[in-house]
Amino acid sequence: MKIGQIAILIFGMITVFSCREYIDKEITNYQYFDKPISDTISTAKLNAVTDEEYLQYGVRVAFVNERNDTIIPIGKYAYYGTDTLEFYSNVIEHPNDSTYGRQVAIDKNQNILFDIVMFDNGPEPFNNGLTRVLRNGKMGYANKFGQIVIPCEYDYAKWFKNGKAEVTYNAKEYLDLDEHRRVESDEWFVIDKKGKKLK
Repeated sequence: MKIGQIAILIFGMITVFSCREYIDKEITNYQYFDKPISDTISTAKLNAVTDEEYLQYGVRVAFVNERNDTIIPIGKYAYYGTDTLEFYSNVIEHPNDSTYGRQVAIDKNQNILFDIVMFDNGPEPFNNGLTRVLRNGKMGYANKFGQIVIPCEYDYAKWFKNGKAEVTYNAKEYLDLDEHRRVESDEWFVIDKKGKKLK
């Protein structure tokens, strides 16, 4: 590679990195409910229903029991991928707004457990039995019962793979040239599924 090409490449990289706009983290002070570790026994399941034509993301949703009694009335939440509420449900708050509201997980008593991490325009799937969740802008992990099993204390946390995940207390998010969210940190470390830092 010629010196001129190298200079252009370096200049291009400096330009891209110097133009990077970081995304400010929203600071909130929401209250959350902690499900007890003993709460792992399934009780009667609730089914999602709507008064609209189809049950799809964003439509008003209610949850009814097997006798069709309404347990969570329609109007407070919008559908966000949970057809059956067993331990918790992903929903969208304030469905009457023209835009999506806050995406949260609720239990059968409508207690908010955590905020949902987005993945491909929907709730993030489970990886190694855990899913990433948010509480007041910090990330942690929850299990299938909706219990926070690794506290929401990280600036950013990656998926679990083979029982390990990378996390950081100091991360910056930005949009790349294709408008995708990216995260950078110089302080990544690895934890196990109990939240213990690995060497």
